[in-house]
Amino acid sequence: MKAATEQELPAGEQEAALVGELDTSVSSTLMRGIEILQCFSMEEQELTNSEIARRMGLKRPTISRLCKTLLHLGYLRKTQTGAFRLAPRLLSLNYPLLATMPWRHNVGGPMREMAEMCSGNASVGVMSGDSFVHVQTAGLPPGWPHVPDIGQSGPLHHSALGWSILSMLPSMEYDAKIAEIRAIHGRDFEESSSLMEAAVARCQTEGFCVSYGDWRPELVAAGAPIGRTEDGLFVAIACAVPRYRAVAEYFETDFGPRLAEAAASMRLSGVFRLPPRLD
Repeated sequence: MKAATEQELPAGEQEAALVGELDTSVSSTLMRGIEILQCFSMEEQELTNSEIARRMGLKRPTISRLCKTLLHLGYLRKTQTGAFRLAPRLLSLNYPLLATMPWRHNVGGPMREMAEMCSGNASVGVMSGDSFVHVQTAGLPPGWPHVPDIGQSGPLHHSALGWSILSMLPSMEYDAKIAEIRAIHGRDFEESSSLMEAAVARCQTEGFCVSYGDWRPELVAAGAPIGRTEDGLFVAIACAVPRYRAVAEYFETDFGPRLAEAAASMRLSGVFRLPPRLD
């Protein structure tokens, strides 16, 4: 973990390294099995044993044994070429979690309104470790470079949605979360921390923030904190448009404040509570 303060750890090793440092009793076998699932992405939907072994830095027989177990459980499937793909059974793990968030359907209307207002898309996300995860989306503009979907994740320290979530954390939780992000992302966090801090402060004073390609260079996004649910989830909303047609003045003086108002209207349901500001 010492190296993590100097450079960002490879994807899939980040949270695992932090967990391993905090608790030596964790199961490395279970951790590796989950890391295999995390190797797949929209860009790399098929992977062979050799490719997975190379990404994880493990021997092929070890990866083969783990993949056979995941195949037996139904979480991986084999292609005609012998490569692996994620299996639909993984979706069944999402339902019990999503079922605990009935409020997702209540925010659908305001999300669609905001997506139509900016002619873009809208997403609501919650905090998960050093990332956010989309739990509801709206808007499907044709020809877009990126369309968010449920389950997609992104960095807390590099995005309007992440900054909006961080802005709601009470002081001690905020400090602990920043320490966690710093330990995982190292130099990358240090280089972006001043921008993140300014955006967090803006969310606390103005109710929104704007990101100009900080996570995805091709997008401009506005984010706003919604609040904390009774079971402890920090929830925020973000709307994005392609950068080539984004007008900064519109986001800063018109759409941003409107998004903050939409988030405030969502809190009227009583499901979300905006925690006290940071010290």
